[in-house]
Amino acid sequence: MARHIDTLLDVIEAWHRLDVDAVMEHIHDDFIWNNSGGMLPVFEGKDAMRAALTKMAGKTQSNDWRLFDYAENGDTLWMEGVDEFTGTDGSHLAVPYAGVLEFKDGRIHRWREYFNAYVQTSQREKKEISPEVRAMLDRPVVTRAS
Repeated sequence: MARHIDTLLDVIEAWHRLDVDAVMEHIHDDFIWNNSGGMLPVFEGKDAMRAALTKMAGKTQSNDWRLFDYAENGDTLWMEGVDEFTGTDGSHLAVPYAGVLEFKDGRIHRWREYFNAYVQTSQREKKEISPEVRAMLDRPVVTRAS
């Protein structure tokens, strides 16, 4: 039986390469994404996800999305990590987050993210990552089981 964490790790690896097509292989046709901790409208459908990722990839020079912890129960996967990236404008952000993925037919069907938007906004304004956020970044990351 496939573990959903392996699907998420595939998505993370694809996003490290900014490979939108590889991410989309793991997205269900009836996908719904509650992105940005409620700051933005919900993205509904695979086409909306592709458009959002394509836009993000175009603004991203590099990223280091890291997963620190997770729990699985049936078709639900909870995760905690940090989304750290450098923008094409030279900005450097690190945003700790938690999220929930629901799977259907082996693909990600629902994705809900929770993070403090103030952390992201503050980093953009001050052009630095706070010591409080830095303290959250150096945890061991989840890797594939051997």
